[in-house]
Amino acid sequence: MIKNLKASFKNNMPLCFSYFRKRKIGILGGSFNPAHSGHIHISNTAKINLGLDEIWWLVAPQNRLKSNIGMESFKKRLSYARILTSKYHYIKVLDLEEKNKLYASYKTVKFLSSKSQTVKFIWLMGSDILDNFNKWLYPSFITKKIPVAVISRPGYISSFTNSNNIPKLGKRIKPSKSKVIFLKKKPIWIFIKQKLLAVSSSEIRRLKHLNNMDSKK
Repeated sequence: MIKNLKASFKNNMPLCFSYFRKRKIGILGGSFNPAHSGHIHISNTAKINLGLDEIWWLVAPQNRLKSNIGMESFKKRLSYARILTSKYHYIKVLDLEEKNKLYASYKTVKFLSSKSQTVKFIWLMGSDILDNFNKWLYPSFITKKIPVAVISRPGYISSFTNSNNIPKLGKRIKPSKSKVIFLKKKPIWIFIKQKLLAVSSSEIRRLKHLNNMDSKK
């Protein structure tokens, strides 16, 4: 599905990957199978509302909650995500989890927290992800370490508001307080609702499959 594409990734790598610069960074993890405009929409919404300097897309080497059937290779998913975001200099597509053998989000959060006391990280997720949050490994560890921002996704608002996972996220703050979330005591989270963009990786794969079927007729 994702072609072998090559590109210059100069603008997709952090200029100073030292963790010592004072920055506000949003972490968006996922399989990115494939990356799409919905991921960019979440990133842009978070950047504007939270006053972030950068968004790091952490392409997961594997996901224990998803089937490997139809999963492209890590290198293809990483490459396509970098090509897609080449015009968005604030988005950095990283292989941090692959290089450091971080196969669970809580390990990633622990790793990032141990690396810096000056960078302010916040975990980003679409509201479509929240229903599976209790299936993650040690979700409470994540929320105790860094704040969480949940971005609205089409069809998942009512599900989100009734989710049993909300208590795990901690205290919810008002959208008007979004830019001071880093100053609040954790666990803390915020729900950001903006104009919705109806696109998903699963829908893209479904349409690709249908197109392939049609071409064989």
